[in-house]
Amino acid sequence: MAEGEDLKVLSDLKDKFAYYDDYQRCLTDLNQKIVEINRINKESAGQDEIGQVYHQQVDKPTENLTETVAYIRKKLGTVVSAGNDTVDTMNIADDEAGQHVDTF
Repeated sequence: MAEGEDLKVLSDLKDKFAYYDDYQRCLTDLNQKIVEINRINKESAGQDEIGQVYHQQVDKPTENLTETVAYIRKKLGTVVSAGNDTVDTMNIADDEAGQHVDTF
């Protein structure tokens, strides 16, 4: 959360994580497209001298891109999981608090 932002109700927390699943799906789709582009590049350039020069220039950067997207997707997945766990915990606490209020 940015400095100065406060959670006032449980829905504020839910709103903070509302789009993270979508972001993760987008990164998964992007990763699949990158993998397909890498496959096409490797098959199209050939193995002659020109193809080898092409691979020297292109293969490593596309591997780095693939690894970077996979790393971001993994980290985002961790945030999604932790956020969902937090929301679940807060829901349980909210439910239990409501049950105890009725006993007073």
